[in-house]
Amino acid sequence: MIAIEIYLLLTLVGISFMGLSWIMQDRSSKDPRELRRVAATIPYIGHAMGLFWYRSAYYTLVYTMHIIGSAELMNSLHRQAKTLSFWYLEARFTAELGTLSPAASKKLVANLEPASKARSLLINGLEVTQRAVSPVWGLDEMIRIAADTTQVRLDSLARVENEGLTVNLWNWIQHEITVATTESVYGSANPYRDSKVEAGFWDFADDNLMLMLTKVLPRWFASKAFNGRAVVVQAMARYFANDDYKNGSSLVKARHSVLSAEMSLEDLAKFECVNGIAIMTNTVPTAFWTIFYIFSDPKVLEEVRKQVTAITWKDELLERGGLKRRINLGKLKDAPILFSVQQEALRFRATGTGPRMVMEDTDKFLLRKCSVVIIANRALHFDKETWGETADAFRADRFCGKVPGHAFRGFGGGLNLCPGMVFALAEVAALVAMLVMRFDVVPVGEDVGLNLNNMSVQVAGPDIKVMVKIIPRKDARNVEWSFEL
Repeated sequence: MIAIEIYLLLTLVGISFMGLSWIMQDRSSKDPRELRRVAATIPYIGHAMGLFWYRSAYYTLVYTMHIIGSAELMNSLHRQAKTLSFWYLEARFTAELGTLSPAASKKLVANLEPASKARSLLINGLEVTQRAVSPVWGLDEMIRIAADTTQVRLDSLARVENEGLTVNLWNWIQHEITVATTESVYGSANPYRDSKVEAGFWDFADDNLMLMLTKVLPRWFASKAFNGRAVVVQAMARYFANDDYKNGSSLVKARHSVLSAEMSLEDLAKFECVNGIAIMTNTVPTAFWTIFYIFSDPKVLEEVRKQVTAITWKDELLERGGLKRRINLGKLKDAPILFSVQQEALRFRATGTGPRMVMEDTDKFLLRKCSVVIIANRALHFDKETWGETADAFRADRFCGKVPGHAFRGFGGGLNLCPGMVFALAEVAALVAMLVMRFDVVPVGEDVGLNLNNMSVQVAGPDIKVMVKIIPRKDARNVEWSFEL
């Protein structure tokens, strides 16, 4: 997803202390273009306490004081991608979280200034990533592999668990997305096939805020994340050293072609470890909430099944007396309610924020160089002037019609739009489409809240365990299921 607006927001606590320093200094400006400062309820420490207590939800609370919230401001921000730079923060915190060497870190942040005409390693890497996940290159193949992987795994579930399987829905989806995504990205030598690597990655991803904040003895104070990162880095180093990437996707090949000339093998492995956050951590909650909302509403579930049935081919298998059904991946877009639920889940369950570093003073609204702009995604998503009176309610069909694109932050925006957006939506849609056709998922239906502990994700998971039973549907059992493009 994956929206490359990722773990960078792990430093919100650090930013709060930057804000504290700001407050403690007399920096009042008489320039009418400069935005009014939001005063803390408790002098000096109020904002720091707010971030600590409310996490990213704090930005929704302070939104009433008019921090970023209008189409005019968002459009202006998108037009100034170099001046209000996400890329700079992405480079800095990729280096920080991955513990890249000083040489690699320096190369990653180089030439990101607005006036720079020199080649930027980071931007060049993003450009080849965008090409690699485009329909012209390897997008369709990645979608096909992810979908086929999902189909095989659901086949196994249908054969073994005729009476149903009781699972923690979040854990089950996390594993299924991890398997499908990494198979499509890394190919036949996928390092994540090792359960220790998969477990290590999620230890790292789920606790990376502590790892970022722990500068002293991280091995002890953030041991899970520290050790998990080490496991993934070692696996990625073997993957690249053995040239296994040559059997991977166009995405991993393209990234290797750009970075390997500028980084050591160790730095490349560290970069790839951190990149896992971009390709998986927001896809998992998107899939979770999509499945949760579809199976929680019988009317929505019926409509999704109806639309998926319309793009499913049926062939008789005379020798078995059953049917062969093929869901057309290319026509999944003709199931608009499915994609609408995905995007509405991203809107309604958003918790992340979009940080930007001000690289030079701006004109219309005076933002001073070296300050940080925070886009409060949840505040934008719940703005009733933009989304109407139902903004604070989940509406499954909201994205079936025209929506205010400037206010939807599910995949970032402008030049910082997530390059993996199409793949992520298609991957989740494939999982959901086959799941709704072949299984019932019960019981779900009550509000399970949001887990705001991990500030690195754009969409939060549930605050409690959601235990469900996945039961094969009777009319789908004697059927051979597959996908086709």
